[in-house]
Amino acid sequence: MKYTFSFYTKDDFEEIESLIINSYNWDYPIFGLSRMEFGNGLHPKFLRYSDVWERTVGVYRENGKIVACAINEGNDDGTVFFLFDTKERANDAELLTDMIFFAKTTMSCVKDKNNIKRQAFLLIPQWNKTLEKLALSKDFKKDWQERILIRDFNTSRFDVSLPEGYSIADGTVTPSFYLANVHMAAFNYSIDSVPDCASAFADMRKQKHYNPNLDLCVLDRQKRPVAMANIWYDEKMPYCELEPLGVAWWERRKGIATAILNEAANRVMKLYPQCKGMTGGDQPFYEKLGFKEKVVVPIYKWEAEIYPSWDEKSKNTDYQTIAR
Repeated sequence: MKYTFSFYTKDDFEEIESLIINSYNWDYPIFGLSRMEFGNGLHPKFLRYSDVWERTVGVYRENGKIVACAINEGNDDGTVFFLFDTKERANDAELLTDMIFFAKTTMSCVKDKNNIKRQAFLLIPQWNKTLEKLALSKDFKKDWQERILIRDFNTSRFDVSLPEGYSIADGTVTPSFYLANVHMAAFNYSIDSVPDCASAFADMRKQKHYNPNLDLCVLDRQKRPVAMANIWYDEKMPYCELEPLGVAWWERRKGIATAILNEAANRVMKLYPQCKGMTGGDQPFYEKLGFKEKVVVPIYKWEAEIYPSWDEKSKNTDYQTIAR
């Protein structure tokens, strides 16, 4: 193979991020800036995993330059994203074959109660027929899909209407635990589940593209945080990305999510007039606000049963064929 493989190191971060940002010129990247920096900042302490990327992310170089990467979100759910420096590179069958092998063997996860079934989920853009064909030949099967929704900007400001006495504050004045508290209340968990949540959000704020002016909280009449939204953007990107959005469960159905999204959009348009829009989640709520589907990315699932070496079933299983 003409490519040199290595496991990820922190020294690779900037080059991989540049590769991602460049990909906006020829694709709607499913693993974009927000996934890169939000995962890098939040997940180590939030999920209590150490050095996940160093152990599970594969980097491919040609003549010393990173040209491809098999990456995840710094977690352990088996979801895999392939990154490339060009669309042409993304169709290199030799490279893809090794990346699929690496995804199966190193990036897959074991989730069943008997610790037998190993699985991986690979997101494949519809245009990449070479990757799709290879994945199908290696026992991946189409499972579900993920959509990218974008709300296009124009010169008009969006209306920001909050309940009486509520206000919006940003990261220049709010402590990081405000984000943690809202996140817990929005996604229904407690401190014992994620004891380092506040510290994780503090680390998120250390990321290169974090902008405190685009890190928003809605405060109630007592100045307590009840909603959050954060925007990621690089001026080389055609649109900005929302990650995350959350509203405390007792504040739902009051228009607060709409208000904080609109405020975020207004701030982006003022700071970056060239920005053409904002991504949102793949949910009906966003479509009601005018977010439009731009692309659908199918997700392909691979799974295999891996038995202990002493098990009788293992003796009759061709694991090398399964891996390849």
